[in-house]
Amino acid sequence: MIEHAVYTIGSPAWWSGIAIFVAYAAVVIGAARRLKGEGLRTFERAWGIALAALLLVKHVYLHQSGLWNVQDNLELHLCGFSRILSIVLLISGARWAFYPLFFWGIVGGFHSLLTPELTGGDTPFMYAEYYIVHGGIIIIPLYFIWVRGYMVGKWTWAKVLGVNLLLMVPVGIVNRLLDANYMFLCQRPMVDNPLVIGDWPYYLIAFVVAGALHYVVLTLLFWKRIKAQA
Repeated sequence: MIEHAVYTIGSPAWWSGIAIFVAYAAVVIGAARRLKGEGLRTFERAWGIALAALLLVKHVYLHQSGLWNVQDNLELHLCGFSRILSIVLLISGARWAFYPLFFWGIVGGFHSLLTPELTGGDTPFMYAEYYIVHGGIIIIPLYFIWVRGYMVGKWTWAKVLGVNLLLMVPVGIVNRLLDANYMFLCQRPMVDNPLVIGDWPYYLIAFVVAGALHYVVLTLLFWKRIKAQA
């Protein structure tokens, strides 16, 4: 198993990660302001291809470093699913990929930046990769809202929450077979986050309740846009 790295809020490593996120957002905002039409679509495809390449490089890097294993490196956390959806959305523009990404990416990415836990280990490459990926899953759905006019529906939050619950079954089976902890279904995260309440299985109940509340709040924040498209 890879030794996970955890950074406390306000530490130098935490602030450096936030700086990577801000720089990433600035590049995207700059491109969105300057590019139009097919140029913007080309930018989106190139962005998606770059993220797909980063995913491949990550696995090659871990394998060559002797760190790759099935317990830590399958993309079976919600942020891993969000990463795949981000690539699909950027390359294809598929709206079906936007709906779960809106909730998983913005909520999961926010908490991943607030209380980071690097499951791939604490090396310079994995550090940069973590913040590019988790920053991206926040930036990409917001980009598609403000630049492409995408938006969720009134009850999309409930549908995505249902998908969360359904995913626990196959991911739980994989955890059991591989002695893994994807989606943190078997052991609580190491991070100091107020939403991680109690030991197993009580923190999972807190996760579901907190997830539902986050999804509802996120829906309310965009309620005017949601009503405008209805």
